[in-house]
Amino acid sequence: MKLETIVTAVIFVCVGFLAGFFYKSQKQASVQQQVASPAAAAAAASADATGMGSAAGANINPATGLPTGHPSLQVSEVIKNYAQQAQQNPQDPKIPLRLANYLYDQKLYDVAIQWYKKALAMDPKNINARTDLGTSYFYTGQLQDALKEYHEALKLEPNHQPTMFNMIVVNLEGTHDLRTAEKFWKELDRRNPNYPGLQELKQKLDAALGDSGKASSMPQ
Repeated sequence: MKLETIVTAVIFVCVGFLAGFFYKSQKQASVQQQVASPAAAAAAASADATGMGSAAGANINPATGLPTGHPSLQVSEVIKNYAQQAQQNPQDPKIPLRLANYLYDQKLYDVAIQWYKKALAMDPKNINARTDLGTSYFYTGQLQDALKEYHEALKLEPNHQPTMFNMIVVNLEGTHDLRTAEKFWKELDRRNPNYPGLQELKQKLDAALGDSGKASSMPQ
């Protein structure tokens, strides 16, 4: 066999090997993209509903394939369904309120705030919704907004006990306005001394005041 023939054969074998290698690599990359695409599509579909669309370069959670902080796919699907119902029934405050409550239970307080506000725009006298909006503000560190919503709720119903309880919590643990916390504690204790968690708050308030004489003046 001629030397030229041998060299040509070797070249063809090498070229064939390299072509096969690149084809296999590209095929694997394509498969990986197909596997990742359902999560990416679901994230994109729920971005508008959740208000948590990611910017370019956002950190991706390798366990979920979603932007860090993004709701799970199951939660995102629920949010998407509620958002579609709200669009189809724009005058029904119950739908955004249900979604807000769901988000609240999922501890997605930032997004819950948006939907409580939508519900209250249609039903501004819903005291429970306004109180939950205030608590969502509290959990996101927006203390003055929380107190504002509680005050609005108490204007509608001055004896609303859940709001009074929350006024104690935010003034005690948030703004550290101990006198206001004490004022609401006394009022709620007068109306309902068995309100859940009230006596535990008294212990915290006593410790914060640091003065047993002042604390002992509080009704038992």
